[in-house]
Amino acid sequence: MSNFNLNNFNDLMSQANQLITCGPSCQQQQSASQLQQNYLNAEANMVSAPQQFKSAQKAYYTYTKGQAGYNEYIDKDLNEKADAIANQYQEKIDRDISSDKEKIHTYQGLLVNFNNIIDLYKKYRRENHKLENNLKAKSSDILTNDRKTYYEDQGIASLNTYYSILISIYIFVVVVFFLSIFLVKTNVSFKVRFFILFLMIIYPFVCYGLFHLLYKLYNNIKGIFPSNAYRTL
Repeated sequence: MSNFNLNNFNDLMSQANQLITCGPSCQQQQSASQLQQNYLNAEANMVSAPQQFKSAQKAYYTYTKGQAGYNEYIDKDLNEKADAIANQYQEKIDRDISSDKEKIHTYQGLLVNFNNIIDLYKKYRRENHKLENNLKAKSSDILTNDRKTYYEDQGIASLNTYYSILISIYIFVVVVFFLSIFLVKTNVSFKVRFFILFLMIIYPFVCYGLFHLLYKLYNNIKGIFPSNAYRTL
């Protein structure tokens, strides 16, 4: 117990001497120097630690299992590291392959959609071309029909003009004939002259039906004979 008290007393005296000989600023400087030295020692240990670890490892395995045991351990350690590196590369390759497969699948889908769009475009282009041709044909038909209608209207107008002229002339002839019955002396009896006047008056009303009947009769008679037979030998 006396030794313990004596040691404590010596420590207290040493600390008291330090406080007397080195003030607060001096102690702060000493603490900083000590921390810097600890930092440098730790840094040196960190740099030399792998080599020290290898040296200690080699000494242990060589002593306990001999050089062959140490070599076996080194081979095993290298194989494990190689397997770990290979596994890492294999995982990376598998991820790349999976990613490439997804990209290929996506590309194939896009290619199918692109081909479908091209086919649809070609179909629409053919249909549009067909519609355009039909529209041009219809426009041409409409223009042709308009021209035909225009020429037909001109022809009908010309026929109406000729018809009006002929009717006027015919009416004039009938009136003149009617007046000649009473004004011109002739050996023809009044009955005959009035009958002729009657025929002239009803002629415009019966001529169309009469000519139509005669034309139909002509076609019926013509249809009796062979159309491709020679009429003369």
